[in-house]
Amino acid sequence: MKNYSYSDLSKEIKTGIWASYISAFMLIGIGIFWLVFPLAAEGSFSISADTDAAISFAKIVAVFKAICDFLPPIFVILSIRQGQFKLAGQFHVVTLVLVILVDMVVWGVFVPNASVLDIIQHIPFAIPIVIAAYTFLKNPSKND
Repeated sequence: MKNYSYSDLSKEIKTGIWASYISAFMLIGIGIFWLVFPLAAEGSFSISADTDAAISFAKIVAVFKAICDFLPPIFVILSIRQGQFKLAGQFHVVTLVLVILVDMVVWGVFVPNASVLDIIQHIPFAIPIVIAAYTFLKNPSKND
């Protein structure tokens, strides 16, 4: 565990920290959305909520989507708090692949009549993740 002072960090690392907080805010916000509006999962996939089983399925899917959106930013924030910027950058790369890119593929493959807009709506979530990952990983010798 390393102690660090925010004022002693380079401008690039500060940029990565702020990008991490922005991405955490966005991902946790979308996780809260899934918990508050679990039936939105059915709307996304054009499944009519005509049975109790369909509603139960949507609620279960929403919980899993929320967990997958909550966990990555929690790990990133914990690693930043410990001064482990390289680890935070690695968490960002994993988040980008396993959360953002997988979600884009799912939208493209499984959502009926998905448009390009439906798929590229994930890019605003990816931008701060890419910025943070780049700043944390571009020179790991200064970050450790």
